[in-house]
Amino acid sequence: GNRPEPDKYDDPTAILTGKWGPNQTAQATVHRTNKDNDHVFQEVELRLRSSISPHNATGYEIMFRCSKSPEAYCNIARWDGILGAFMMLKETKGSQYGVADGDEVKATIKGDVITVYKNGVQIVQAKDYLFKTGNPGIGFYLEGATGVNNQCGFSSFTATSE
Repeated sequence: GNRPEPDKYDDPTAILTGKWGPNQTAQATVHRTNKDNDHVFQEVELRLRSSISPHNATGYEIMFRCSKSPEAYCNIARWDGILGAFMMLKETKGSQYGVADGDEVKATIKGDVITVYKNGVQIVQAKDYLFKTGNPGIGFYLEGATGVNNQCGFSSFTATSE
C-alpha cells in the first residue's frame, strides 16, 4: 500500500503457479477509491501466458487505467524479457476504457487472439503468436504519486485455463 513511486516498467506482478493450459481467462473486480487525476497513472493489470524469473518477464499484460477521464485507457502489451523490453499490441484512449470501483474486467487468450471485456462487453482485441505457454496473474502500476497504491486494485481475482 505505501510502496514508493516505482521506476518505469517495474510493475509489482504476481503470476500463479502450477500447470496452466494455453487457452486462459483472467477475471477480476476493480476496487478503486481514488479521484480522477490526469497527472497520476494508476493501473490494474491482468496477465496471460506469463512467466517471471530474475530480471526476466514474458507474456501478455492487459492494463486498465484507474480513471474515467478522457485520458483513461485499456492497452495490451507483450513483455519480451528484460526490464523495459515490451511491445504494445493494442492501445486505446477514452473514458469508456478506464475502470471504476466495482467494474468487472476479464481477458482471454485463445490461440493467438487476446480479447478484453469490461462489465461483460468486449472492448479491445489483439492478435499475437509469440507466447504459447505461461501462467495467468495480476499486476499494478503507479506513476506520479507515492503512498496511494491502496486506492486502486482488485477486490477479487480468478483464472481458468483449458
